[in-house]
Amino acid sequence: MNTWREELGTSSEMMSLMQSIFANVSDAILVVDNGGVIMKVNAALEQMTGWTESELVGCKHICELCLGMATCLEETSCADCFFKQVQMPSFEMRLKTKDGRETLVAASSARLPDESRGKLVLVLRDMSAQQQAEKERYQNKLTNYVIQAQEEERKRIARELHDGVGQALYSILVGLNVVGQGQLSDPIRQHVNDLLQMTSKAMEEVKRMALELRPSALDDLGLLPALRSLMKRVEKSFDIQVELHVQGERRRYTAAIETALYRIIQEAMTNTAKYARASQLGIVFDDRDKEILVTIVDDGVGFEVEKTLHEGKGLGVFGMKERAQLLGGTVDIRSAPDEGTTVIVRIPVSKEETEHGNSRADR
Repeated sequence: MNTWREELGTSSEMMSLMQSIFANVSDAILVVDNGGVIMKVNAALEQMTGWTESELVGCKHICELCLGMATCLEETSCADCFFKQVQMPSFEMRLKTKDGRETLVAASSARLPDESRGKLVLVLRDMSAQQQAEKERYQNKLTNYVIQAQEEERKRIARELHDGVGQALYSILVGLNVVGQGQLSDPIRQHVNDLLQMTSKAMEEVKRMALELRPSALDDLGLLPALRSLMKRVEKSFDIQVELHVQGERRRYTAAIETALYRIIQEAMTNTAKYARASQLGIVFDDRDKEILVTIVDDGVGFEVEKTLHEGKGLGVFGMKERAQLLGGTVDIRSAPDEGTTVIVRIPVSKEETEHGNSRADR
């Protein structure tokens, strides 16, 4: 059996191979002498830093590119520099580019054998994309925690409004009814009747606030019953005809999906009611095999989407998109002046993301 040395052939062939690897490897490589002057670089380092080989080799010291290193034990600094070590298998380094930017790179270094006169090889890998991805993951996780905490607080306040303030107002209403049945003068009776009406209106307002904060139907019955309840309130409050068409299987989803879809559709309906001057609003809820597709269409005045978002007026739209993105979904808004508005929501869903992993009819 041939050994790997025999397969490589002559030393010149091995040298050619090593040069090819050095030139084409995706990691950036540079060699510095025992004084820290850069002696050799590969194409990946040129691309990473913006400097050409002629601008680096023999011209720049490693310290002109390095803005400090960090290990798992120490923050970024120049203390115990990798250049002082025989070998450092893993550390982070802030690399200065030609245009003055700082790039975070993962690095490793090794001192070459004695015959190389103390030369040091440094291998760098760009971490900016990884760092950005990690930052986005952290931001998404933080946003998700905030939304969950917000929903829990909404649920708590809605429950306290219903069980606390609502029950207290109901007790007052019962007491006023009892008082009203007694022997009262006309002015007193009129005053009691006024109080009855005021208390009744206050009860309705508390009920409305509790529903807006967190409808109990969403937790108890599911998304579609909660949407139907929302539709009735919008029709009554804003004199808009709302229709809901459901396609596909009717089932319960995870709390995260049901809450996100409810809030997205609620925001779309609220925007239509407040700004669109629409007379009709249609919702198509399509439960497909691997996604939920919701289309919301109104016949209102429409608006310029990009202009509205650019001017910072579409905070509700940003919230809709953010909720969908946290679930791997999208919100697409299509509108133009005098052409109405269409909102298309796509949320991926799997069997594991339905309640208990089973298909369950929506009650």
